[in-house]
Amino acid sequence: MRKGVPGKIWIWMAIGLAVILPVMAGAQSAGPERIGRLVQGSKGDTSTITAWMKMGESFLDRPESLDSDMKMAFHIAGQMETLSNELKYPVGLGLSKLLLAKAYRESGRAAEGRKVSEEAVRLLSAYGTPALKAQAILELGGTYSNSTEDLPTKISLYRQGIGIYQSLGDSLSAAKLNEFVGELLQLNGQFTQSLEVLTGALAVYRQTGFPRLQGIYSLIAETHHELNNFAQSLQYNLLAVEAGEKLKDTGPLMSTVYNRVGLNYYSIKYYDQAIDYFNKALVLARSNRDTPTIKNMLINIADACRNKGMYRRSLDTLFVSAQYGLLANEKERMLEPMIYMKDYVALIEFDKADHHFRKLVSAYQHYQVPDRNSQLLRLAIVYYLQAVGRFTETIPYLRTYTHYNNSVPLALVRQVEGEYLLYRTDSAMGNLSSAISHFRQYKVLSDSLTSVAQAKQLAMLQLQFETRQKDKNIEFLTQKSELQEVLLQNEKVSRNAFAAGVAMLVLFSALMYNRYRLKKRSNLELEGKQKEINDQNEVLKKVVEEKEWLLKEVHHRVKNNLQIVISLLNTQSEFLDNVDAITAIRNSQHRMYAMSLIHQRLYQVDNLGKIDMKWYIGELIGYMKESFEKTDRISFTTETDPLLLDAVQAVPIGLIINEAVSNSIKYAFPADHRGNIRVSLKSAGEAGCLLLISDDGIGFSQEQDPQHTQSLGMSLMHGLSGQLDGSFNISSAAGRGVNIRLFFQCRTLGAITVKTSAG
Repeated sequence: MRKGVPGKIWIWMAIGLAVILPVMAGAQSAGPERIGRLVQGSKGDTSTITAWMKMGESFLDRPESLDSDMKMAFHIAGQMETLSNELKYPVGLGLSKLLLAKAYRESGRAAEGRKVSEEAVRLLSAYGTPALKAQAILELGGTYSNSTEDLPTKISLYRQGIGIYQSLGDSLSAAKLNEFVGELLQLNGQFTQSLEVLTGALAVYRQTGFPRLQGIYSLIAETHHELNNFAQSLQYNLLAVEAGEKLKDTGPLMSTVYNRVGLNYYSIKYYDQAIDYFNKALVLARSNRDTPTIKNMLINIADACRNKGMYRRSLDTLFVSAQYGLLANEKERMLEPMIYMKDYVALIEFDKADHHFRKLVSAYQHYQVPDRNSQLLRLAIVYYLQAVGRFTETIPYLRTYTHYNNSVPLALVRQVEGEYLLYRTDSAMGNLSSAISHFRQYKVLSDSLTSVAQAKQLAMLQLQFETRQKDKNIEFLTQKSELQEVLLQNEKVSRNAFAAGVAMLVLFSALMYNRYRLKKRSNLELEGKQKEINDQNEVLKKVVEEKEWLLKEVHHRVKNNLQIVISLLNTQSEFLDNVDAITAIRNSQHRMYAMSLIHQRLYQVDNLGKIDMKWYIGELIGYMKESFEKTDRISFTTETDPLLLDAVQAVPIGLIINEAVSNSIKYAFPADHRGNIRVSLKSAGEAGCLLLISDDGIGFSQEQDPQHTQSLGMSLMHGLSGQLDGSFNISSAAGRGVNIRLFFQCRTLGAITVKTSAG
């Protein structure tokens, strides 16, 4: 995933003038020739130099400065220097050097202006005001780049400027500079110091009521991200979103803010939320015609879609991204072919994947620096070679990857991928001891990765809980304020009634006082009880949420373990020659997949313990159609009521359907015969269900008794029917297909409400 370009903080270093000479009005509307005549014809005094300085800055501060504007600024600086020398005015000479340095910076030649900036610092430090000295120091800092060599000097100069502003009592200007220094410290890898500086600047902003907080919130969030403080990073990123949207900010900075929130959600696999925020950043980037950010967001969206299994949508997004040219960064350019390749591999379109694989190989051959980029390239190349069964070719890449693994460590998720790829190659090459070692390390790292992801999810849930609690507190204070307002109104009524008469006042006051005491006592009792109820509800809610989370985690682990077993069986089958053994392994894989679907559904939905049979049967039949080669000659029909069944019953039903449909696919339609397979699950009154499975194939021969066939599949179906306490019957006639009927009592039976919309 791409983080995008950090938001820039522009420092405005304008000179405050008490009087702006009339010559300025002519400068804004006149052409270069006219302005040249104005400069040449101005009176030669110190106020003229001040006016020329303001005029020169006006050319440099234009949104789209032209070459003619730059030339005019250089010309004005030369005139200022000449006049200052004539008047022997050192402050004016310092201002001419300052304007010249700004002109160099704005024309993209900041390094050339360094000596001029140093001269401006010397003159304005000796003869100018502290504010002018600060401007010269900051301009000198701008001549240094953000490279590792230049950053310490640049930070030191800006801190000198901060000290001057603080001595002048200009805390807001000092805070703005601190914000910029915080970003530079972040670029220099000094994240703890950056956080300290940014937090101090934020405190000043809040104290002075400065409204544009989205930039500093985003910087603080990014610093927390680098320090692996996930909850704080998400919290400040959401504060940046709130601040920017409140001010209706649609500039490039908000694209960066939205992108960072999307990356927060991406890191905990909340891909839908991540895509939402990437799309928000994309909309702003398009409105600002920010081509690099548009391409970055499209790549991020494509990667999130790939992780969701939406491979076609991922490819469509990459096709759109291709219209925006190549990225400048070499590492970022490699991300596109990686996503392309993995999408096509997942879609089993290896000819298309091979095109992008060759791009990665070419990039790898020309990119021999031992860094993270080369490590990522090796993993991507090995991923493809294993997918097409070229395990021998993966060995040199994996050997080099292992060699640099300690000196160039990758993120935890990439380490997990690396261990899994090493395990697969060792298994394929027969290095069983090494394969077992890598598989154990893969499991250890995978469990660690799961723990990290769960910790981030829990942190996010805690943040959401605290936010909701804060909203409740605000609502409570609002209600309390409204109650106090009501009491004040009652007191006003009491005072007005006092004029009606002393006698009535005494009686009325007594009644009101008594009523007030009773009401207050009742309110206090009700508030106490309500608080107890609310506290108990919160405790119970947390207990329920923890138990539901733990149960989902159990189902998740079971599903993952079944998938691992399926993968191991698949790997083992690649090394077998015995057809019967391979068939047995394939049958076992199908049975395990039927069970894994149950556990997958249980941790994906909130309705724990209940399975949507319409969804389950559809998914199971779809998987079986893809698992057998001749299903293009067979039509499948499913008729399922929208039923919710207990997971204990759903597993045997899934296995029975798997066995029956597998037998029909394999034996009912020999040679080129075409046919139909029908699966039906209907409610049959009084909490009963009827399962029907039939085909119109060749059926059993007259010598065979389908009820007493001693096959593993038939034994399984009889045994599973017994688990359901159901009535199982199978019938067949030669040439007329097979019919299986199972009636059983449902432990948990409910209909799913299907919402429809008009139109």
